[in-house]
Amino acid sequence: MKNKAEDILNDLIKNKTDFDTSKKELIEVIKKVMPTFNLAALKAVDFDRTLIEFENWLVQTITEDPLPGSVKSIWFAITDSSKEDAPSEIQLVVKGSKQTPETKPNDWYAVDLWDANGKSSEIKAFKTISNAIKNNPDDAEMLLNFVMPAFTIILINSGFDIIKHEFIIYYPQIYVGCGFDGGKQYIVGKITEDGISNL
Repeated sequence: MKNKAEDILNDLIKNKTDFDTSKKELIEVIKKVMPTFNLAALKAVDFDRTLIEFENWLVQTITEDPLPGSVKSIWFAITDSSKEDAPSEIQLVVKGSKQTPETKPNDWYAVDLWDANGKSSEIKAFKTISNAIKNNPDDAEMLLNFVMPAFTIILINSGFDIIKHEFIIYYPQIYVGCGFDGGKQYIVGKITEDGISNL
């Protein structure tokens, strides 16, 4: 199942299907790779609202704290943003790097140069998935390592249309990826004048 999930994540990156198609495909894939998981645990996830939340977060973050001219790549870290002694809550933290996957393929994302106030997202759907991880221990690993990256890749593929120009002020393209600090990373593509494209 892990290999199949990894193939699906790579297909999401490669194919970059539209948002409506991607969200339907994700639900069908969850049924296949997580056959024992009760989808009712994710019934509160509103895909369309989540895309709007993601877009609004990007707009607010880059408007209040513009991307530094030295940043050539941005990375969405999937991380536990909970306070000490609070229940685990997985959110995204956006980071900027002067390295690219081509110049420093092993740790292009490691040094964060974008000191933005709104770096951590507060996306409701991710709170729902965090609760599902806590309440479904048998499926927790797949929820974290497959569903979260898949959802993040879908958001990246579709979420830059209204704000892409703010990311390509200094360079004609900015690399973008997501993943886990100290874990698996995914290079989703490049932000260009035409939107998100593959490497």
